[in-house]
Amino acid sequence: MSQASYAAIHDMLAAEPDTEKRSRLEQFVFAAVCAWPHYSVLHATQAAIQLAAPMRIFELQSFAGVKHALTHVDMRSALEWDVLGFHAAENALPILLSDANDTFAPPTLHLLSHDVVPYQPGPIPSRDSQIAQWRRRRGPFHAQPTYVGFHRTFNEDTARMLGNIAQIGALATWENTLVDAASWAELRHPPVITGDAPPEILTEDNAWYHFRIGKHLGRNAFAEIVLCLGNVFCQHLPQVWQTHLPARDLDSTTVLMEAEAAGAIAIARLGGPSRRGTSFFGDALLDDAHPLPESFRFDIVLHAACQIQDLLGGDTPAVTSTAWSSGH
Repeated sequence: MSQASYAAIHDMLAAEPDTEKRSRLEQFVFAAVCAWPHYSVLHATQAAIQLAAPMRIFELQSFAGVKHALTHVDMRSALEWDVLGFHAAENALPILLSDANDTFAPPTLHLLSHDVVPYQPGPIPSRDSQIAQWRRRRGPFHAQPTYVGFHRTFNEDTARMLGNIAQIGALATWENTLVDAASWAELRHPPVITGDAPPEILTEDNAWYHFRIGKHLGRNAFAEIVLCLGNVFCQHLPQVWQTHLPARDLDSTTVLMEAEAAGAIAIARLGGPSRRGTSFFGDALLDDAHPLPESFRFDIVLHAACQIQDLLGGDTPAVTSTAWSSGH
């Protein structure tokens, strides 16, 4: 799915002139994308934008209220409702989700549970188990649990998810440091020939990307490694399998917030261990009076979250290098 597919979402958020409403809308989009792994990142975002006004999210008092409101939402395609024995009620709210891969295809109709009527009396099947299964779903390229001993809290699934970062030639190691920084994401040994694949056995001497993780992070190391992936997929570092230029002229706070946000979304959708404590992005998102900074690129973050989810979930094969650019 191309990055351009998310540009309209960014524009819609940026177009909201009321700062408090924009803040609440950003919270709602973030919460919906995290809560609905059974929908693509793009479709979850499209649905959230359409549901914001009908669900009266601007009257909610906090981010906790936003997340709670989402627990009552049961949205399914009209086709699925029909298979389950339900049809649209009169004056049902149509939620239209577009196909990013086919701009000429008509959008698919989705409906909320309170907007459908059964053909025959009967209960609505719960969606909870299906959502849980989506969080546990892993793809065909799921790696061996090479990071099983990285931290004592890492279970096999966590270790396998991290093993998948080798598909982009990335290696994570602990860093003994007295510096306050939590991690360093670096393109240390980039490929020099177009068509190169990542080394089969990655070491600090040959890994394309090196993620150095502060030893003091403990169990938060998983979230920090995923943050480093955010630096790659948000284009703060060159992507050696792409030809676009890395982002420039971003301040350090925006870089950190984008990487944190993309990683947090991917972790939530995969059911991985989330970060304990605060973060720059989390603090900014919870500020009801102010939206995220103008420099924050929501479209880039959403696209990056989708790519990180695919990588960690085992849906991404090993990349091959192309005529990438460092941007200098």
